[in-house]
Amino acid sequence: MIHILMSRGIFGSPHVVEMAQSFVKPTDQVVIVALSFFEHQAPSQQAYHELYQAGSDYYQKIVASFLPYGILENQIQWIDAYHDQKNSAIQKIQQADILYFPGGAPDQMMERIKKMGIQEAIENHKGLMIGSSAGTMIQFETYYISKDTDYQAFSYQKGLSLLKNFFVEVHYRRKRTQKRAMKRVFKDHRKPIITIPDDGFVIVTEDRIIPCHSANLHYYGLGIYK
Repeated sequence: MIHILMSRGIFGSPHVVEMAQSFVKPTDQVVIVALSFFEHQAPSQQAYHELYQAGSDYYQKIVASFLPYGILENQIQWIDAYHDQKNSAIQKIQQADILYFPGGAPDQMMERIKKMGIQEAIENHKGLMIGSSAGTMIQFETYYISKDTDYQAFSYQKGLSLLKNFFVEVHYRRKRTQKRAMKRVFKDHRKPIITIPDDGFVIVTEDRIIPCHSANLHYYGLGIYK
């Protein structure tokens, strides 16, 4: 299983394509797990479909990010929060070579994954998993949320049982709140922490964790990485 962890939807950017293209085939089938929206973004079925429907800005951005790999629009399916039930969502997951988890609200995304009954199917997926922001965070068995404009307090959360041996700080901008959160997490868990600025990403293979571009190992086994 390979993971590509990002803070933004930069999967189609040249510096990401250069590193990620060896993990992607032009014949791959993709499923977008479109369950990460904040309630205020899509308070109704109509608003949800306006956000994710074919032709919307978000839809076009996602589709365009796969074009540099030779993957076309007709190879991309979406798990729909309103139209998909457990069986149809699991069928899409099982047929996919790549799962893509978008950004948004990680805690609400996990609630929807559990409610739909697809957590086990996701965790059993053996292909490539790509995450952006919230979609990166939920791939960790335990992740944390730093205080920001969307979340008023630090918290630990339970995610998918996929990654366990390190933590990430997404959207890293050297903010004081981020540094305090990382210090707290390292004190609590003594695991490495990788910072991922918006143009950075991390590739995780079965035997390697590779910070790429501006992503950086900030805390490691003994303390702050110099």
